[in-house]
Amino acid sequence: MKLKTTERGFTLVELLVGVTIAAFVVGAAAMTTITMMRLTPQNNDWAIALRQVQTAGYWISQDVQMSQGEILIDPAVDTFLTLTVPRQDPDPDITIDYEFVDLNGVQWLVRTVSTGGQTAVATDISDTDADYIDDPDDQNGGTLTFTITATSGTAAVTRQYETLQRLVPPPAP
Repeated sequence: MKLKTTERGFTLVELLVGVTIAAFVVGAAAMTTITMMRLTPQNNDWAIALRQVQTAGYWISQDVQMSQGEILIDPAVDTFLTLTVPRQDPDPDITIDYEFVDLNGVQWLVRTVSTGGQTAVATDISDTDADYIDDPDDQNGGTLTFTITATSGTAAVTRQYETLQRLVPPPAP
């Protein structure tokens, strides 16, 4: 069978160039897909840990702003922080404890109020640190600086907060 001179096919070089380009495109698409499949769980772990840290920071900051007087750090074995919120006489002051509770192998930060309320604030808190500085010249009380670390899967997120007490302390007797 003879080929006519007007009929032309692909040369071997053209076929090799086409296959090479297709291999690069398929390789790039495969690498992108594998990277996305690997990073999605890591991003999810990071987002979960960040939300836990932010939630704990929010609750503690709100309670510190309402508290009055000295803040106790690590006053008991499993308690991270104890705050006192003043009330009008004859009502007793409210005490708020932040303590760690282990439920089925999961570390929870639990907020317990002396009036009977208890709230699970955050989970997977792996590390905490706090420092309270009482400034006697400042009428608004002291400053609590605290650091919270949450771990979810392979991701760990640490945030540091600095919160000032807002209420004016009672006058000295």
